[in-house]
Amino acid sequence: MKDDLMHVSRAREVDCRVRVPGSKSLTNRYLLLAALAEGTSRLVRPLVSDDTMFMRQALSQVGVAVEDSGEDWLVHGAPRWHAPESPIFVGNAGTVMRFVSPALALRSLEAVITGNKRMQARPIADLVNGLRQLSVKVRYEGEQGYPPLWIDGPMEPGAISIKGDSSSQYLSGLLMVLPLLGGDSTVEIQGPLVSRTYVEMTLDCMARFGVKVEADADFRVFRAPGGQAYRPQTIEIEPDASTASYWFALPFMTGGSVEVLNVPDQSCQGDFGLLDILERMGGSVAWTGQGVKVTAGALRGLEIDMNTMSDVAPTLAVIATKASSATAIRNVHNMRIKECDRIQTIHDGFDGLGLKMQSGKDWLKIYPSVPGRSVTIDPQEDHRMAMIFALIGLAFGGVRLKDPDCVAKTYPGFYQEFEAQLMSW
Repeated sequence: MKDDLMHVSRAREVDCRVRVPGSKSLTNRYLLLAALAEGTSRLVRPLVSDDTMFMRQALSQVGVAVEDSGEDWLVHGAPRWHAPESPIFVGNAGTVMRFVSPALALRSLEAVITGNKRMQARPIADLVNGLRQLSVKVRYEGEQGYPPLWIDGPMEPGAISIKGDSSSQYLSGLLMVLPLLGGDSTVEIQGPLVSRTYVEMTLDCMARFGVKVEADADFRVFRAPGGQAYRPQTIEIEPDASTASYWFALPFMTGGSVEVLNVPDQSCQGDFGLLDILERMGGSVAWTGQGVKVTAGALRGLEIDMNTMSDVAPTLAVIATKASSATAIRNVHNMRIKECDRIQTIHDGFDGLGLKMQSGKDWLKIYPSVPGRSVTIDPQEDHRMAMIFALIGLAFGGVRLKDPDCVAKTYPGFYQEFEAQLMSW
């Protein structure tokens, strides 16, 4: 883009086949696991975005080399990491902050890890409390409960208890390193666990690298036998389910159909559950052998608990404007501590456009409506907010987006790839 404001116009009906970039969640998990392995792993078609490049940079600062090999990455795992010569800067990449911090403690490194202004407003006390229970020395370098952090190992095995109601990434970060300690460890979750599917993803990724953690049926207690080691692997990265959601939404916003290629019919990415929701609302979802084809239909509203897939709750919120009745999205309080307060940002944008919506601490209710005015939307530096309000513009027109380039966090080619199908920007 040539300026900081993008005008999004109403689009024509869509009929296309597309490929979606690799999963950010999988790419950053596999990057770390490969870095902890001794030997070279190959990641096939990883996501290239701001968040994954922050992970690569963090790993390079402790001596792990990641080499480009065509579209693939070769990760040369290092059995001994060295302390970084300068603070590790992670931008607003939550997975990097929350995964690398425990790994630094595991390797007994003294380091400072920090991020941009947004990251420094995102809570991290639950992870810090878990690290301290494992004898890790952690100090807040700024406001209590928030990055930046000063960390110094060693980490000791043991039994710990942490809260799970803010982010599953704290738990995932701990689980990925605990089995590498000399003794056994146990993690008990206090209260509810949000985004359980992402923890299941973490355990699946670890198993593919040869390390096992046992979880009880309720995902309340996790037992990590010590003395394990990650083994180098070749891993194909699935398309990103959260990113695919914007393509799944497109036919309902403009009419028509979209086939997203290479979507697996079985996946550890819980956000693909959006497809089931769209079918329940009246859309058509068909597996083609090459991917999945989504076709617009007459939608009806529904009430849905999206605790396990809150990253695609904003996508459903904009689709719901096209339904024939109200849609209530429940149990998504952690949307308020993502890259921004997503519930409030959606509500502010809807109010500005004249779309009808109600919200509370952990819920949204969207009513069928049509924007009554044009407006400039501030996505609050949040990639997902920029992409969902672009969808609103494609459906109704009249949307101007501030800071459109924030989509580079996970989908740098978003506008170009949508433009290739719609010629609407």
